[in-house]
Amino acid sequence: MAGRLSLDKIVDLYKTSPVFQDLLETSAATALAAGGQAVMTDMTPEQIAIASAAGFGAGMIGRPVMGRAGQAIGGVLDKKYPGGSATFLEGLQEGKASMPKAMQELYDAKMAPYQHLGGFGQYGNLIGRGYGDNVAQLAVALAAPGIFGEENNA
Repeated sequence: MAGRLSLDKIVDLYKTSPVFQDLLETSAATALAAGGQAVMTDMTPEQIAIASAAGFGAGMIGRPVMGRAGQAIGGVLDKKYPGGSATFLEGLQEGKASMPKAMQELYDAKMAPYQHLGGFGQYGNLIGRGYGDNVAQLAVALAAPGIFGEENNA
């Protein structure tokens, strides 16, 4: 029973908190990058831990920064093309209606904090948040073996 309550709390937090979404998704990407470094490089566990911490930090910064950038670009488009923004938002809602219920709930969780934005602003934020951490973490994960490799060859 306690396990079910904990899972329900996690799901509720995911649905209502962009920061919790960031923590959960960035943690998963960090674990994936660490696994790749463990399997495909000669990095030591300590080096992987340092690279993971740097990647997690970069991801947690990358998500909101890129989300805001996407939102800002979308906001400009919303103001410049209000009719297009409304049509785009309608299209997003139509697309949502064709999704399975679980995907609709995920979409709603992602978009709920940004309902006050126009269609382009919402989508810009979604894309920025969705990929901002990936870009930042990928850069750190790819750079780390080269950085630590220099130490090993010295």
